[in-house]
Amino acid sequence: MASVAALVVAVFRLSRRSRLIAHIRFALAGLGLLGALLLVESQLSHPGKEAFTKATLAVIVVLGAYVLLQIADHVVWEKLLKPRHISVPRLLFDVVNALVLAGVALTLLKVLYSFNLTGLLVTSTVLSAILGLSLQDVLSSVMAGIALQMEGPIAPRDWVRVGDKEGEVVQMNWRTITLRSRDGHHVVLPNARVAREDIANYSRPGPAVMLHATIGVAYAHPPAEVKAVLESALATAPGISANPPVEALVSRFADSAVEYDLRFWTGDLANVAAVRDAALSRAWYALRRAGLEIPFPQREVALHQVSGNRDDERLEKRRTESFEALRNVETFRPLSDEQVRDLARHARLERYMAGESLVRQGNAGRSLFVVRTGDVRVERTDGTSTRELARLGPGSFFGEMSLLTGEPRSASVVALGEVEVVVVEKEAFSTLLHDDGHLARALSEALEERTRSQARAETPAAGAVGPPPITEGLLDRIQRFFGLEG
Repeated sequence: MASVAALVVAVFRLSRRSRLIAHIRFALAGLGLLGALLLVESQLSHPGKEAFTKATLAVIVVLGAYVLLQIADHVVWEKLLKPRHISVPRLLFDVVNALVLAGVALTLLKVLYSFNLTGLLVTSTVLSAILGLSLQDVLSSVMAGIALQMEGPIAPRDWVRVGDKEGEVVQMNWRTITLRSRDGHHVVLPNARVAREDIANYSRPGPAVMLHATIGVAYAHPPAEVKAVLESALATAPGISANPPVEALVSRFADSAVEYDLRFWTGDLANVAAVRDAALSRAWYALRRAGLEIPFPQREVALHQVSGNRDDERLEKRRTESFEALRNVETFRPLSDEQVRDLARHARLERYMAGESLVRQGNAGRSLFVVRTGDVRVERTDGTSTRELARLGPGSFFGEMSLLTGEPRSASVVALGEVEVVVVEKEAFSTLLHDDGHLARALSEALEERTRSQARAETPAAGAVGPPPITEGLLDRIQRFFGLEG
């Protein structure tokens, strides 16, 4: 008895060190205990000794067969199939093991108890028919599960659509497949249903899928211009992949507008709605800034007179707001009120959404921006690192150097939220400079003073000896940019 107990203890200790024996430790422990019972039973004498011995021996054989199956399972699965990346469903191994154990049990009934298997087979045929009819759906799901795992059309963590259900595969077992939808719900589908439905696997062959969005633009605008605006706007939208590039294609000529099919790619399958929202939002702002109209649906025509006073009032209000914004620009101090009003008449109001770039570092510039509402971030990229230089709010302005000299943008400016800006282009300034021969010099002096003030603010230690001559020749550059005579 002491040796048997020592054997059982040794089995448990060894099972903690070996992964294979840990998998079958309970079976080995049972074998040890049953062996001990047989040793004890051999020393006793009672009427039921023979029946007890047969039952114990049968259990030992079944447990032994289970141990051998586990060892074979480990060798085939871990040593042969996995290293060679051969895909065999785990469920198939379990079914084979169950059939082998059932065969061992029937053999023991015939050998130890002389059981008539013919009668059992006849009875089991009737019983199998009854069970087959009652468990038809369950059995079909089991067989479909084996087929799905062998063919491998889907796998855990794939994003799929099965019929009208869509989600990420989180579990596959012998009877069902579980999807997690975008709403965070678990959708449990029987394997038999999955095998009958059309399956779209969005995670294969690559991680990105194409999304579509439709937008209508007025007939008056050329398709080439509209496509360029839309593709540029969506190229940097959050969630949209840069490669493959965004495409804007004419979809159809609708009643009220030319409809464009926006095609863009994303790898964020769980947030498709947010990606499509970002794409359409960017498109709206870009079309609005470019002066491209998104028309209302036209269902009927009604003729009536509308006073032009309201349109005139809106136009005058916009010019007044632009004048007030431009009058506060330090660089424009040499300009008279009438000259600023002339700039305001030619200026335009633009809106940007959060995350959009108003200007990009290194791009050619010929416009000045005055922030009316919202906040922007000024940032500069050096090599691979980007650092924030400043944050500007309502009343702030930037881009005066590019407006007057055409120099490339020295930094990027990104909208922190929804932003409205007043934009003044080079063409609005050209007439003023040609009409007033002294204006170019006055503007160069004002711009140079502002540049020096910024330099002193950024490098206070150098302010005592004066900033470096970073604006040398500014007047000549302004004259060359606007084609003025020196």
